[in-house]
Amino acid sequence: MPQINATVYWDEEHNKGKVRPHHIKVPASNGATVIQWTCDPEIATFGISGLAAGEFTRTSGNGRQGTPVTTTDQNNNTTVYTYTVTATHTDGRTSSHDPKIENGT
Repeated sequence: MPQINATVYWDEEHNKGKVRPHHIKVPASNGATVIQWTCDPEIATFGISGLAAGEFTRTSGNGRQGTPVTTTDQNNNTTVYTYTVTATHTDGRTSSHDPKIENGT
């Protein structure tokens, strides 16, 4: 199964955790695809929520240094999904961010 990697990082300019790439594009030709989020060293913990049930199946839990979060995207339609990433900086700051996953590109 193909895999797409994303990274949670701290954007100092906007003082919030963000995801790179902000807009994850899943090619239709991939079929079902694993999306794996990891984090940069300045992120202590992060969580992924709001993924559409039935389209995404969570396969692992809470993200922290060295522990990725993985989700299987069924990628069976052409839709843009929004989800929420909540990140905690190593200094204790927290924030939420709403990036996108685009299926069927």
